[in-house]
Amino acid sequence: APASPYPRVDVRADCGAAGDGITNDTEAFQKAAALIQEAGGGTLVIPPGTYVVGRQNHVPGEYPYYRAEPIFRVKELKFLRIEGNRAKLRLSAGLRFGSFDKDTGERYDPPALPFVDGKYAAYVGHMLDISASRDVTIRDVELDGNAGELIIGGPYGDTGRQLPACGMFLRNCKNVSIERVHSHHHALDGIMIGWYGLKEGDPAAPHSLEECVFEYNGRQGLSWIGGRGLTARRCKFNHTGRALNGGKAVASAPGAGLDIEAEESICRDGYFEDCEFVNNGGCGMVADSGDGGYSRFVRCLFWGVTNWSAWSAKPGLAFEDCTFHGSIVHAFGSDDPAQATRWTRCTFEDRPWEDGRRPYGNFLAELNGNLKNVTFEACAFTAEQCRSIWCSGQGFRMVDCVFTHKYAEVPNGDYQAVLRGGEIIGCHFREEFPDSVESRWPIIADGSRVGQEKPTVVDGPHVRWGSSQGPVGVIAAGE
Repeated sequence: APASPYPRVDVRADCGAAGDGITNDTEAFQKAAALIQEAGGGTLVIPPGTYVVGRQNHVPGEYPYYRAEPIFRVKELKFLRIEGNRAKLRLSAGLRFGSFDKDTGERYDPPALPFVDGKYAAYVGHMLDISASRDVTIRDVELDGNAGELIIGGPYGDTGRQLPACGMFLRNCKNVSIERVHSHHHALDGIMIGWYGLKEGDPAAPHSLEECVFEYNGRQGLSWIGGRGLTARRCKFNHTGRALNGGKAVASAPGAGLDIEAEESICRDGYFEDCEFVNNGGCGMVADSGDGGYSRFVRCLFWGVTNWSAWSAKPGLAFEDCTFHGSIVHAFGSDDPAQATRWTRCTFEDRPWEDGRRPYGNFLAELNGNLKNVTFEACAFTAEQCRSIWCSGQGFRMVDCVFTHKYAEVPNGDYQAVLRGGEIIGCHFREEFPDSVESRWPIIADGSRVGQEKPTVVDGPHVRWGSSQGPVGVIAAGE
């Protein structure tokens, strides 16, 4: 829909916002939402400034004790543009988040989880809450969830504090474009995108994220809980679960940079290009539950410092020209090669994090189970201070990959790599050890077939094929 028939609403000039970083401007954003809602669409103009938003009220005798007001909430619009002009929305300090006693308002710690009695729930709400709308553009705005100045209550939900507190929540929207948004320090997610009731045959509902930064959020940078057609270019999904409040992390599971987890929906046709998934409390990317996966990652950086860099347990995941520091885990095996996980021209290296910490894991990659058609092609594995790979399962293919083993602390006779039950074609096993090293280590390859199409070479002399006394040089084709 074109912009012309819809109003332009300036949150300062038309709705009385101060934008001075002190005055609470929640009412002005509520008024702007009401004007745009009434017109069925519109443009929200946010002049430069810092806008304090978010408010909770208590009505004696009503539950829960703390009740959040919406900030900017709209639905069923035919057109929405939010022009941020690099303004900041910052959540008001001192709001409650978590479980609080329904009668006294004091922190409440439930005896056991899950705990979902809404009379005890305190939440701050989502800053931008948009549902069932189309032709939505949000650009040039900073959304600061101010996690360090929340008053944290007891846990709520199945783990952590699963309550509304996102920078943006978009559900059942189509033709959405989000550009240059910095959404950080939210108690839940930087952004959550969903589409309830989506079925396999339904049309695409495109969403695009460009040059956005989602960092230091509590549960996820991005929770993708449903949709067909999500594209992210040059975005960062970093540092989830790393924000502090009173010296403690504001964190709820899964704690990922990106979680692909369809809820009452499906996730299809994800595409992530030149994105970062770095230093998250949970996995950099996790696809583990719901009818999802189905995403391509191109030239992305995954860096797992204290957790897996990527967890790929769902169909249709492909990684091209990506870099992984910290172990990946899981792959999806399938009779259909298009459904099986594949890594092409990817780099795996246990490069230390900025503070010198080794990244997560005992391997660069750790895969078990059904690995039918799971493929690594033209990938480079460099193991500085760990073993290179544990790949134990039927049906994987390792093609034109280069392994460089450098870790001399592996006990003599123990393995440097495990490649069981797959096919190995044209791979090269290099080694770089100090001259003083005398140990020998095997590449365990039980049940694997060495392909004859291209030679597989083990340089030796320390790392050997099959056993610590095994062959080096060109490895004979066959079992």
